[in-house]
Amino acid sequence: MTDKAAKEVIKAPAWTRLLFGVLAKVPMPIMHGLGDALGWLYYTLDKRHRGIALRNIARVFPEKPKKERAKIAKKAFKQMGRTLMEIPYVFSASADDLLHHVEIEGKEVLTNALAKQKGVFLLASHFSNWELMGLMPAMMGHPTSMIYRQLNQKPLDAYTLVSRSRFGTNLYSRNTGVRWLLKALKNNHCIVSALDQHMGAGNGIKVPFLGHIASTSHLPAPFVAKGAPMIGMALVRKGGGFKFTLKFWDVPCPELSDDRATNEILIMTAACKSFDKVIKENPEQWLWMHRRWRAVETDEAMEQVVHGAP
Repeated sequence: MTDKAAKEVIKAPAWTRLLFGVLAKVPMPIMHGLGDALGWLYYTLDKRHRGIALRNIARVFPEKPKKERAKIAKKAFKQMGRTLMEIPYVFSASADDLLHHVEIEGKEVLTNALAKQKGVFLLASHFSNWELMGLMPAMMGHPTSMIYRQLNQKPLDAYTLVSRSRFGTNLYSRNTGVRWLLKALKNNHCIVSALDQHMGAGNGIKVPFLGHIASTSHLPAPFVAKGAPMIGMALVRKGGGFKFTLKFWDVPCPELSDDRATNEILIMTAACKSFDKVIKENPEQWLWMHRRWRAVETDEAMEQVVHGAP
């Protein structure tokens, strides 16, 4: 089941199904070659996003030589190109076929969290093939809900919505509110929550992400404070092909105070901190071309902050 806004676009045009169906049959090595070329063109021609990526990488890895940071950026653009070229297959293949390409590490962490019957926040990021990662909880047999952001191109948005929900994931638009979330937690759903996107004014709180202040969604915080578990999740690409390891890890709730605002900061700081290891070990797999630290870039008093809070 999806929300009302989602239902309005649930019928994907036939041409989108035909196009993605044809592309899904192209051998993956060819699609990866096209993805590499697309990523190279994106890096070479898009000065703005190349600059964003290089600044972000320099912020997180100031100790690395300039050439090494540029190498990470180039690989990240190619990684994104590959991910885009994998989407037709990811959105068309059966659950059995997709699961064949993924090794799962830490499955018991998620199982133990769900055994508490309080729902689980699955913390995620735009890492490696995030579309495949988003499908995984439902393919593993767990009731799953998540917020989605509509695409500007309605035919592609409709196809994406159908594809993301085809294994039973419940999708809710950002304007729906949180009533669905209360019901989903009560029904012991996995709530997929991305933490690595900049939140606009009034929609986030400022906590460190990869050691630097960033405006971050605080959606999980009030529920975690009341006992809902947090589990980190990342799909790590193995080598250059279509093979992955899905990693789950426990994110313990920190010791809380009597102040709600302080608790939100403590909880979301712990949540974001848990991604340091996987991103820093595989930096080319994260989406560096997003202005994750816009909160710092637009605040003169915080612009030079390097580690943690000012």
